[in-house]
Amino acid sequence: MQESVEHFLKFLADDKDFSENTLAAYNNDLTQFRQFLQGETVSDLEEVASGTTEPEKIDSDARRGRGKRHRDPQAGAPDLTPAGDAHLDNTIAINGRVQSAALAAGETDAAPSPAGKLPHEHLVQDWSQVNKDHILSYMSFLKDRKYADSTIARKIAAVKSFFHFLTDKKAIPTDPTAHLDSPRVNKYLPRAVSVNDIHQLLEQPLRHSGPEALRDLAMLGLLYSTGMRVTELVTVNMDDVDLENYKVRCAGKGSKARLIPIRADQQIALDAYLNNARPQLVGNNGETALFVNHRGHRLTRQGFWLILKAYADEAGIADITPHTLRHSFAAHMLSDGENLRRVQELLGHASVSTTQIYTQVNASAKRNDPKRTIKIGREELPINSTDDGENGLRRRRANQSA
Repeated sequence: MQESVEHFLKFLADDKDFSENTLAAYNNDLTQFRQFLQGETVSDLEEVASGTTEPEKIDSDARRGRGKRHRDPQAGAPDLTPAGDAHLDNTIAINGRVQSAALAAGETDAAPSPAGKLPHEHLVQDWSQVNKDHILSYMSFLKDRKYADSTIARKIAAVKSFFHFLTDKKAIPTDPTAHLDSPRVNKYLPRAVSVNDIHQLLEQPLRHSGPEALRDLAMLGLLYSTGMRVTELVTVNMDDVDLENYKVRCAGKGSKARLIPIRADQQIALDAYLNNARPQLVGNNGETALFVNHRGHRLTRQGFWLILKAYADEAGIADITPHTLRHSFAAHMLSDGENLRRVQELLGHASVSTTQIYTQVNASAKRNDPKRTIKIGREELPINSTDDGENGLRRRRANQSA
């Protein structure tokens, strides 16, 4: 059964030209589904491996051909192991200490709970044996394992695309997903952290010493101040940085490159890293990446995620991901009065409607601001403070009467 998955992945790589991140997500989702159908322990490579809690929209990629990357047709099938580099040895230096990447991410050797496995008589050995009930059981299994609705929707979208492929290739007689409704996903506003939280985060590397601390200060500051995606950041090479005009060339989705200015306050941190830290980390190995790990090779997405998590823990900031910094950049820019089209350009959004959602993020933040006030007559009164509810308003009016 896994061989059919490999054929599908090769089709997506060769015919659809999907990005390696999208292919890796398909690989993870379909391998999980096959393991469930065959009674194996269902592994999960994606959360720590990808370094993100914001899964790609596979179904929209499949329909629109998004996330494409041009490949050498002679290169063969892509490497679908979790994103990383050839030098990854399952260790990472965080705040000057080299430790296991698995332990740093909170992984353990405990096997996943077998709860929710298919009964033995319902296990399958061929894709033609799969029916709608199998897929509904799999959705229940994912819910029992506390997957987010958006992640379940993405996994089922991958399954549907796979069965469409098998049906088109006459590998199965009927498509078991033909009358399967896609899971409903609640839409949430992007989460941004406050400007104060950003300041707290960027202060943490200053509490450490060594080349990694200088790298982390430059890296975190550059990600926030440019609004880049983490995948874009770790693929930046030295020749993508214009130090004379302080701009960075970013290769976005669909191979659409954009030039982003580097803010003056981040130029200092970047100069310190390039002059004092990167030479120590790289040595003479000829690495072209802008940001490197403690072995002097290109930093990976999962490596960046673990570094961010460590500093966020030190700063007392909960539930922060690399994409949170991108959301925060957009929300803060618009809050400071930046033009919506300009923010769209910096983020690399194809449609301004995608950028416009950040205006709702700011509106929501203002509604919940504890310092928000309302003017009644000549008096300006707080309306979100816990101390200034109805009783507080009555006290002030009583004092005025007295």
